[in-house]
Amino acid sequence: MKPTHIVILIVIAVGIGIVMSTYTDASTTVNFREASEQPEKTLHVKTTLLKDRPITYDPVTDPEKFSFFAKDEEGSVREVVVFKEKPFDFERVEEVVLVGKVDGDTRFVASDFQTKCPSKYENEVGDI
Repeated sequence: MKPTHIVILIVIAVGIGIVMSTYTDASTTVNFREASEQPEKTLHVKTTLLKDRPITYDPVTDPEKFSFFAKDEEGSVREVVVFKEKPFDFERVEEVVLVGKVDGDTRFVASDFQTKCPSKYENEVGDI
């Protein structure tokens, strides 16, 4: 094998290693307490939307930002600020998996999120 081929293989192996390490860090699901212990890392936090607290969204002032309150699996509550447009019917969401970082003692800043909405079939159980 030529030396250039060996160098190319080493570069590819290092590249794959870097990509794999970023995927393993990003796919870690933690709670707010664990996220607070790693403020420099982007982590996933599985939460429940607190529907009794306000959802703040002003599309005129900042259409790419909204905030709400969420509770993690341990019961810890934080204000969540998301830098994306608020989805239609967000108020009906049950669970929210946040992707982001802790900002201070009471806030979580999410760069992305996934929602789990109530099933559209939940009212049709008796129709089967």
